[in-house]
Amino acid sequence: MLLSIAVGFGLNRQAGAGPQGGAPPGTDPRVTYATFHSAALNKDVNYAILLPASYNKESKRRYPVLYFLHGMNGNEREFERRGVAATVEKMEAGGKIGEFIIVSPAGGNSFYINSKSGVRYEDAIVKDLIPYIESNYRAVGGSKGRAIQGISMGGFGALMIAFKHPEMFSSVTAHCAALFPTLPKPSGDDRRAQFLAALIGRIFGDPPDDEFFKANNPFDLADSNQAAIKKSGLKIYFDVGDQDRYGFTQPNKAFDEKLNKAGLAHEFHVFPGSHGWEYMLSVADHSYEFLWKNFPATAGGARAGQ
Repeated sequence: MLLSIAVGFGLNRQAGAGPQGGAPPGTDPRVTYATFHSAALNKDVNYAILLPASYNKESKRRYPVLYFLHGMNGNEREFERRGVAATVEKMEAGGKIGEFIIVSPAGGNSFYINSKSGVRYEDAIVKDLIPYIESNYRAVGGSKGRAIQGISMGGFGALMIAFKHPEMFSSVTAHCAALFPTLPKPSGDDRRAQFLAALIGRIFGDPPDDEFFKANNPFDLADSNQAAIKKSGLKIYFDVGDQDRYGFTQPNKAFDEKLNKAGLAHEFHVFPGSHGWEYMLSVADHSYEFLWKNFPATAGGARAGQ
């Protein structure tokens, strides 16, 4: 969600025209910027991509792919700008994880759903971005070669997409996910409900539609798509700060309880910290080691620990 950052930042959103498009100068030479065309959104969408250090040297090797979803008021550049790319590279260099591709698409303030108004960000990722990446880069492909991760609003999006399409991913991981047990409905002096209702805007309808919300809410999907999630073997990890300044500590704890009741195996932690990029970087080793161990061994590379 990250409401307190990125607002008013006049970020340079220019990007190259494809996987080999000319990327603007950045602080990390392994991160480049490009666009893909989304039929679902009827427009070109920006994305950042972090390629493994060996990508240009081992021309026949294929790599797993992590799709990383940013928070509210962010864009595809947050992944590099906030230090996530550097953290991943440091873990690789230290032997904690192996090599994989990371793709971070621009998601606006969409919560990555196919909104009630018809703006289809879920389809943009599932039907457009993933096939594009697997056609244009040396990706392993298949469910075992994909993972999805998000922070805050992106945490909601990652869990929602993974729970709706569990057969597509090996794992889902989320940091300080913006979770809602029920549809926020402001009333009286309930300032938190007013804040949450303003946060989600009109993506669940105007006025908000309860049934549409339930069809896209990870809490409800844990029940409605429980059988498919279990059958898929999807690995689930999420964590939250014990002092989350937007109040998402308790909803994440409630989500943990929901998954326990649904019999969905998962890993959950409450770590010291608040909400946002600084918090994520302080605990990122947990989620990246989790997703790495659930990627398959790939040609030319071994899993962590091998």
